[in-house]
Amino acid sequence: MANRPTALGRWLMLALIVALAGIAAALWHGPASWLDAALRQFSHDRVRLAEASGVWWRGEGRLVLLDGSGQTPVTAGFALPGPLRWELRLAGLPLGVIDATVTMPGAERPLRLSGSLAQFRLEPGALRLPAVDLSRLGSPWNTIQPAAELSLRWEPLLLRPDAVEGRFAIEFSQVSSAMTPVRPLGHYRVEVVGAGPQASVSLGTLSGPLQLTGSGNWSARGGLRLTAQAWAEGAEQARLQSLLALIGRREGERTIIRIGG
Repeated sequence: MANRPTALGRWLMLALIVALAGIAAALWHGPASWLDAALRQFSHDRVRLAEASGVWWRGEGRLVLLDGSGQTPVTAGFALPGPLRWELRLAGLPLGVIDATVTMPGAERPLRLSGSLAQFRLEPGALRLPAVDLSRLGSPWNTIQPAAELSLRWEPLLLRPDAVEGRFAIEFSQVSSAMTPVRPLGHYRVEVVGAGPQASVSLGTLSGPLQLTGSGNWSARGGLRLTAQAWAEGAEQARLQSLLALIGRREGERTIIRIGG
């Protein structure tokens, strides 16, 4: 009789080991779509992974930007060209430490992400993309149907679900629009400085007949809110009037463009 509890205990221990092994195997082989779900929650449905394959800790997919409404399907978002590949180092995960390497076309070197489930640190880097169609970024882009070459450069960025800290810049070069034969329209620079729940945004023109200047802010929940002025200069001034009438409201010699609320 004295041996029965011992035997029962051994069977329970064996069952527990088998169950834990099954859970570990399931986690190890968890699909890459798990990372898409985590990214969707972290970004408030503004960043997704399309065509994700592999496992959650090592795989590839296409990074897609959405409007944050939760109603836009991934297939209708703005996808960065080429596949994004990631690999998470598993050693720190039991302690809640995130350490990952991300590679993607156009990056000058692999991107390094570190931090925790609550916040990430993106090390300094740069990214250059060939001519891309920006019309899928939503209004007013879908009306203007612009295309451009993109160049991004950033300092260390601290990313949280509702905040960003750090500075980065985006340059749009060789900008064109399906709404006008004038090409290129110009070369523009957007600077973003994050200091918590909101990031300040400024827009300026580096060159080109279509002049743009503006400022605003960005937040994870509210998205981009920007007020800009546009006007034409030089020999293309007359040919750009129809585009100016399309992109905003005329006030005197300038056109006012408002994005967001």
